[in-house]
Amino acid sequence: MGGCVVGALRTLARMVRWVWDVCVSVVFTLVMGWRRKSYLPPVFNPILLLSASELAKSIRERKVSSVEVVRSYVTRISNVNPILNAIAQENFQAALLEARAVDERLDQGLRDGSLTEEWLKKNQPFLGVPFTVKESIAVTGLPHTGGLVARDYVIAYRDAEVVTKMKKAGAILLANTNISELGMWWECDNRVYGRTNNPYDTRRTPGGSSGGECALMCACGTPLSLGTDTGGSIRTPAFFCGLFGHKPTSGVVSLRGCNIHFDKEWGELQCVGPCTRHAQDLAPILAILAGDRVNKLSLGKNVDPGTLRFFTMENDGDAILTTRMSPYLIMIQRAVANHIRCTYDCTVHKIVIPGMRRSYQIWQEKLREEYKDWPPMFEQLADNKGEINVWTEITRAILGRALHTIPSLAQALLDKLVGEIKFLKDQTKVLLGKEATAVPMPKFNAENHWKTLQMRVQRLLGDNGVLLYPSHPTLAPYHSESFFRPLNFTYTAIFSALGFPVTQVPLGLSPNGLPLGIQVVGGMYQDHLTISVAADLEKTFGGWVCPSKIL
Repeated sequence: MGGCVVGALRTLARMVRWVWDVCVSVVFTLVMGWRRKSYLPPVFNPILLLSASELAKSIRERKVSSVEVVRSYVTRISNVNPILNAIAQENFQAALLEARAVDERLDQGLRDGSLTEEWLKKNQPFLGVPFTVKESIAVTGLPHTGGLVARDYVIAYRDAEVVTKMKKAGAILLANTNISELGMWWECDNRVYGRTNNPYDTRRTPGGSSGGECALMCACGTPLSLGTDTGGSIRTPAFFCGLFGHKPTSGVVSLRGCNIHFDKEWGELQCVGPCTRHAQDLAPILAILAGDRVNKLSLGKNVDPGTLRFFTMENDGDAILTTRMSPYLIMIQRAVANHIRCTYDCTVHKIVIPGMRRSYQIWQEKLREEYKDWPPMFEQLADNKGEINVWTEITRAILGRALHTIPSLAQALLDKLVGEIKFLKDQTKVLLGKEATAVPMPKFNAENHWKTLQMRVQRLLGDNGVLLYPSHPTLAPYHSESFFRPLNFTYTAIFSALGFPVTQVPLGLSPNGLPLGIQVVGGMYQDHLTISVAADLEKTFGGWVCPSKIL
């Protein structure tokens, strides 16, 4: 009897969720759909379409100068940024000076034999190639605000470790890019730099928190891009912007200098990884970022997709917390599975992994565990120098004069209420005596569920299996639509919690011109498998599609 009641309640909840999603879609289509889109200028310069690896090779072979490459990207950024609002702070003048120095060094070194192409390829594989990073990754002399008004004056005094590694590999820092406030939401918006637009449809979000990076990369504004990922902050915007985005195995890439308030070197949830237009750039960039830990990976190993075991799962099994899967995304995932079957004569096992329906709860508890020493949001929004008045800020938001974004204020309000409830409980216990204890309530044991799910997935994939899994349940949403579907990010967040390497793979465009994509998940330290499968899918499905006309 009890099981029937629970089943009936879940069915009712699914129906309510479906009605809610339909209403949200209709309202945003009516409100945002009539607005005019802004179109990006055409791409005239073929340099902008080359991969970072191809650019580096051309610079080494002196087919093109570093100055010419950097100047091409400076011009492109100047043309597209007024439409996208992706840049936080440019570094153009310093980048051009550095590019000139690179060209002089190459001309002299290759002429007198002190430099060889082989040595450069091994030691400085991206010499002369420009790159960008999200604003929360520290770059000496550039803003490091995290999109927080209280930090509007803060300038980084040293480079993050990943920036140091990229510079050592010869790359030239071109700019840093916009993020969500404190990097804590999957829409790129804050009160310091404003809101970033999606290159395919400026009425829609590019995702977050690495939204500025992915919007700029998609629009041919940077050839090499770094972001951070705690719950999908690389993969979600990479999906919305039709790019490749890789979340490495946890603990492989240093986090030093990649956080606003707390600087740490390693973490289980957060990772630093690349966003690219071309799959061939993923492994070389990851090798640089991993540094001494690259030997844990097998990035140079050749992979035959026909020897792999493939699994596919089309949703997380929970139609209550998350939106139902878009039919476009289901169709493209089935097309990928069919391609694998027909091309490699492989069996693609359609599976359901028990425990995935608890993705949000597992990620949330893992987040609390990793950041248990962090202060509440109402203190973080004051840059940990006191606290904001939550009610005053909510009033300011209602009057259109907000200093913080809605997701940040909502989290601050929740933290405030939870703190007050805990205080009242503690006071009640003091007044009534130690004997007054609450009736014990059943509690979700996240640690047990996390361990069980991680072991289950690792046992399933091993060292030669990959899982095809949706990147998101919908196509790129309209601006602010994420407020009404807040937990859809858990399709990416669960793998941050579990620590597995994941590559988001673009798979062309839907009939309405928005990117399609899929996540390819590997076992621990099997990053080379997911990247190799991504490269194979790029050949078949076309990968990134330029949002501008190519002339």
